[in-house]
Amino acid sequence: MTSAKRVARKLQALWRHVFPRAPARRVETVGRARLAYDPQYPAFVREYYLYCVALFRETLAVRDAPVNLVFGASEVDCGNANRTRRIDVQWEHTLVMPGGRDSDGAPTGAVPLPDGQGHYLARVVNRAVVESADVIVDYSRPNVENLRRAGGFDAYLAKTIVLAPLLYDTDVTPGTRRRDAITLFGDVAQPRRAAFLEAAHTARLSLLNVSGVYAGAPLCRLYRDTRVLVNVHQTGQHHTFEELRVLPALLCGVVVVSEDVPLRESIAYHPFVVWARYGELADTVRAVLADYAAYRERIFGDGRFEAVVERMRQDNRDAVKTTLQRLR
Repeated sequence: MTSAKRVARKLQALWRHVFPRAPARRVETVGRARLAYDPQYPAFVREYYLYCVALFRETLAVRDAPVNLVFGASEVDCGNANRTRRIDVQWEHTLVMPGGRDSDGAPTGAVPLPDGQGHYLARVVNRAVVESADVIVDYSRPNVENLRRAGGFDAYLAKTIVLAPLLYDTDVTPGTRRRDAITLFGDVAQPRRAAFLEAAHTARLSLLNVSGVYAGAPLCRLYRDTRVLVNVHQTGQHHTFEELRVLPALLCGVVVVSEDVPLRESIAYHPFVVWARYGELADTVRAVLADYAAYRERIFGDGRFEAVVERMRQDNRDAVKTTLQRLR
């Protein structure tokens, strides 16, 4: 990225901070219910947000309820006498090391740091706003488990459901897959990611960074044309597993090599990811590409991954069904 582009991005970020975008609102009728949401939610998490909306919409279509569901913090007039319930989608990392960005005031938790010297924080960005919702949706079981172990989040957790980002149909067929390995770094100037790309270049890996493809059919096509996705934390302090990127890739039959994460045992599909320490990522990608067929067979060859995914899809449906029963 050129210096001019970096300056432009910083100015755009400053403008959004000073003059935040008022959320757009779409109000849909689903039986006796109303569903209000922002169809222009931030692009990098929009597909997951709309997936969550769709799960509630589908459940309301078969389990009619006189309730107004509003995704977000703004007030919405739904034009009826239904009780209004607010749903907040929490997509930030809670597993943050002391001193990490946006962690001021976060309590120390109980999950040990990688070196065993201290513990991760239990961070919830804008906690008061998030906790004021009737329902909190999180994409990450490690996020929630971190808060549970930390203590002091009982009221928050009582409202929280986990909806795994199962954004695409499961299709793990080999296909042609013309791309050997990719990363999806939006900002290649981030030091850790820049260092990995340099290491990959030095190692002469057949790896390409793809930016600007966030969702939908373009991202799905990219995944189904790719053998290996490499997942690297943006910072050295924010360590929640990037499931919004990884799980959709696995659904499309991509072998994922990921930097290791805390609490990975709480991730239902963790056996189907190739884990490595940050400094070993380039060598691990090389090994996977050299023996790609064997790795692919181990991950996708016996149907276990698809079975886990189907259980997760049912868990999502059950969580929404139970939540709607509670909100009536």
